[in-house]
Amino acid sequence: MFKASSKSYVCWRCASRNITLNRLEARVSLRTHRPQWRRTLATVQHPTSNDNAKADADADADADAYADEGLRAKEEQKRKRLPIRERLRIWDEEHQDEVKTMMNDYADTGELSNSYTRPQNISMANPEISSPLFDGDELGDLRSEDANLNPGDMVELSSEGSRRPLLAICLGRFNGYDHFYTSSGKWFTGLGVKTLFVIHNFAQPAELKPIIDELPSSETPLDALNALQDLGHTPSRSIGAPLLRRMLNFSHEAEAVYQANAGTLDASSAFIGDPVKHRYLTLHEIAELLLPQSYQKDGKFEPRALYAVHRALMQDEVFFRPLRHTGHRRSYLFEISPLSEVRIIQRAENLVREHLEDYTGLQNGQKEKSSPVQDFITNARRLIDESRKTREWTGTGIIGPSKSKAKPVTHEWSPTELEILQFIELWASYQKFPKHSRLQCIGSAILRTLDRYQDAETLSASTGWSFLQEVGWIPSWEIPARYSIRFPGVEIKPGGGYVRPYFGNLERHLKRDTLGPLRRVWENLTAYCIDSEATMDIDDAVSLERTADPNENWIHIHVADPASSIQAESPVAKYAELVPETIYLPGHFERMLPSSISQDRFSLAPDRCCLTFSALIDKNGSVLEHKITPGILKAVVYMTSEDVASAIEDRRQDPTVGEGEVNLGPIPKGKPADRSMTRPGDLNNDQKKELELLSQLGRAIHAHRLRKGATPFFQPRAEAQAYFDHLPQEGTSNTRFVTGDPSIRIAYSQRSGTDLVENAMRLAGEIAARWCHDRGIPIPFRSQPHAVKNAALIQQYTRDVFYPLLEAGVRPHDNQWRHLRSLIGSDEITTTAGPHFTLGVDMYTKATSPLRRFSDLIVHWQVQAALVEEHRRRASLIGNKDDSFLPFGREQLDRMLPMIRVREKQARALASGDGGDQWILQALVRAWRFGEAAVPDTFRFRVLHLHGRRSILGRLDWFERAALLRPDALNGVLRMAEVRVGDVYEVKLKNVNVHANQVFVEAVRVLEKKDGEIPVVPKDADKAQLLQA
Repeated sequence: MFKASSKSYVCWRCASRNITLNRLEARVSLRTHRPQWRRTLATVQHPTSNDNAKADADADADADAYADEGLRAKEEQKRKRLPIRERLRIWDEEHQDEVKTMMNDYADTGELSNSYTRPQNISMANPEISSPLFDGDELGDLRSEDANLNPGDMVELSSEGSRRPLLAICLGRFNGYDHFYTSSGKWFTGLGVKTLFVIHNFAQPAELKPIIDELPSSETPLDALNALQDLGHTPSRSIGAPLLRRMLNFSHEAEAVYQANAGTLDASSAFIGDPVKHRYLTLHEIAELLLPQSYQKDGKFEPRALYAVHRALMQDEVFFRPLRHTGHRRSYLFEISPLSEVRIIQRAENLVREHLEDYTGLQNGQKEKSSPVQDFITNARRLIDESRKTREWTGTGIIGPSKSKAKPVTHEWSPTELEILQFIELWASYQKFPKHSRLQCIGSAILRTLDRYQDAETLSASTGWSFLQEVGWIPSWEIPARYSIRFPGVEIKPGGGYVRPYFGNLERHLKRDTLGPLRRVWENLTAYCIDSEATMDIDDAVSLERTADPNENWIHIHVADPASSIQAESPVAKYAELVPETIYLPGHFERMLPSSISQDRFSLAPDRCCLTFSALIDKNGSVLEHKITPGILKAVVYMTSEDVASAIEDRRQDPTVGEGEVNLGPIPKGKPADRSMTRPGDLNNDQKKELELLSQLGRAIHAHRLRKGATPFFQPRAEAQAYFDHLPQEGTSNTRFVTGDPSIRIAYSQRSGTDLVENAMRLAGEIAARWCHDRGIPIPFRSQPHAVKNAALIQQYTRDVFYPLLEAGVRPHDNQWRHLRSLIGSDEITTTAGPHFTLGVDMYTKATSPLRRFSDLIVHWQVQAALVEEHRRRASLIGNKDDSFLPFGREQLDRMLPMIRVREKQARALASGDGGDQWILQALVRAWRFGEAAVPDTFRFRVLHLHGRRSILGRLDWFERAALLRPDALNGVLRMAEVRVGDVYEVKLKNVNVHANQVFVEAVRVLEKKDGEIPVVPKDADKAQLLQA
């Protein structure tokens, strides 16, 4: 973002010494290519076996020079009497090989940053390069919230290594890049900017225009923008003075609020912290607990007051932790540590500091003291040494695969040792502490005392993660994302699964069917349950009902109905709310509801209850009528989507990104379905005709949505499956060892053979939304309000740029995807209905998966209550304004939705985001480092984005993995100034860090050079118009 100094920072004290900078640089230039600062800082190990041998040789030489032991002692005593500065000067001259450079002032992702002399180290977050994901019936929203920023919004910008953030005003987005003007008078561009604090409409368009006029043209390529920023090109401070004054005044006002309430804000943990449980509160909720009502205006806190609270919380390194992976600009959550966890941190810090002081005393001739840390070190070393007999330490964020089936050594840790391990878990697994926290050094100090990680480049959290694997605290194949993306109120079970609070026998809390008198028996209809054979919870089916008019037919979507037997405030509901979406992360499958309830009682089958969403459809795909009916299924046919496609000869064509698969270990055969499956040859003619007509009507509905702007694109994504059937797991109460390793299969995802089910399920969501909206029933509506404002621009962009690529079978570039997402914005979950542009509907909700998604269960509870009320009144509720008869009133649901949204995004991020990606990287390490599967010697690397002159972000042609190419890995093939977005290089792997979810490569040769910039916007688009979007 900003230009880093070409030379390392040197303080005035060092500059005043007799050692010249030229001599310093000469010494540095003679070092190896490996950055020396990594081995000279608190988080870095210095000595290797060669270094020790050299030190021994130097000691022998010193002994010869000082043959008289008395002279040596006298010399040492004389040196100790010297002033400290003189002793440091002598030490410096005797250790010429120790480099004097400091950490990078503006570190790239994954690097240690200089947060002490450069506290304002603002760097842009990694841009998201994954394409949108379709999750069956809707666009899976794994995107960040930055797309919703508008020109004039003021945000707080910071990075993980920054102790002091900056305020910046969004100038807009054009040519795919965000533009900001900061409180320090700097202009910069970036991608994927994530912020924890936003004030909308802080500045008006007229105030932005003078600065925008100074910016380069919207056609300026990224490399030129980077060069302009490196050269310090920015709008003059005189032009930006009005905005600078406004940001400065806001900072002063927030500081005044903080000073007036410092006693409360600095001791906020005493007011909020729970003794044993984590708490999760939004910034607004915390402000209500800490600030007086005088800072509220019209029932809402003023921005300056909220920012004062926000800064106070962010300065706390222990108690408050923002849920960064799942933040939302209107419902951002803070995790508040329990007092018991804080005591563990404080206890571990004191133990380590005392141990280091004792170690220093031993070097000065003091007597050795017994130390619980020393006992921990001894036991940990033994376990590490035993682990390395069967598993190699790799430095890649995981330990190597098992070499033999020898039974590993186990150990029962003492209470004090457990506290140290729990601290390391908080540091390395949960990544609880900011990168600039002093507690980072405590974790590194523990690793250093073990004397087992001399080969580690840095003693960082990634090394700590490997340590936990080596001592058996976590399995060798554990997924780091399970800890960094933690479900509020749910404990992680090491080795697999989650632990929710105990609610007793949940089945005894089920009640009788409340919709029994209202149910219709679907006697003469065949319900088709179309799902894979591996699916265990069957929660939807579709059927067809013909009318007297051959151009009009009823489509019925039958959905499992657990809400009729589960009360909204029952223990079963509270159990489901904690994991509000079934988690499909390999090795960690977790149902929302217990199988004894979801599968055995409510999974669709003959004579089981259902809630049916029905629509009368004409041949053009228009919805003429809609209704919701409680029912009981009779005739049920179970089929796979592929068999349906084969039976009706209707197979859709999806774009192909890559082919092939990678298998590590024995891949078991699929288990047979636990239900009777119908094959194409088993269908009679009437059933085939029904499926054909359902497919035709579904396509007509989809075509109708396309005309309203729906996105007709599915992007295949690499997915991993892990298999554990052959693995016996052994261990004690607090150690876990596995002999052998899970099998892993990587392949590209494929949609079902026909889009019949997909179109029907989206129709059900539209029906549920319309039905509830007509009756004034608040439910979790899904909408895209940002897209409504940009409807004309979206239609122009899809018509002129996006759809022509799709029709030609060309995959859109990531910048083009990013620009489309910036116009559409993110999905919102609110109690107010609104258009969902991506799906092409006026309103939408999710209602077809109540067995695996809690928000669908909420919809069913609300619909059920409305049906009962209509039956009681014997009249329709259309036009109703009363919500007193509902399980959840509008205000209560508004309070619930932020947490539901957070938990839903966590579940998706685990299965389809970081969690799934880390399985793929584990497979890559095992294939590359240990030869368990074939991987290419070199890869094609397409440049996607330039992080200034710090690194190059690109994509490999191996399952579309993102990778980083840094300047020191260009190997003279080209210079950073020559890199262009769209270039293609041949590269080879340099390192893979599973814990950090990163792949590093080095250049081999240039394959393709991009002549022009990737077209992101239509050529005739105006910059001012794009900024307004």
